[in-house]
Amino acid sequence: MTSYDQARQFGKVYVGALNTGDEAFAALFAPAADVRVGGVPAHPAQVREVTPPGRSAFRGARMRDDGSFAVVVRVRDATSVEDREHLLRLDDHGRIVRLSV
Repeated sequence: MTSYDQARQFGKVYVGALNTGDEAFAALFAPAADVRVGGVPAHPAQVREVTPPGRSAFRGARMRDDGSFAVVVRVRDATSVEDREHLLRLDDHGRIVRLSV
């Protein structure tokens, strides 16, 4: 089970990798991770498409009752600012095994 402090620290790394590049972001995932964007199975690179690099910022972490956690990502564009929850579950090695955006 992930603690709040672990979730918060991972969230910072997660958003940093989102802003860095596909390779850095993909390195956060366990093999065969379940990734979903809008409820549809996706590839980690598709997460970066809906959470644009350079326009995303870490806004915190929230624990969930099932042992997973949400990383709150603030996305800015020319006319708006929106906070989005990325729901994550990590394996024992600290890699993402489930992500839903």
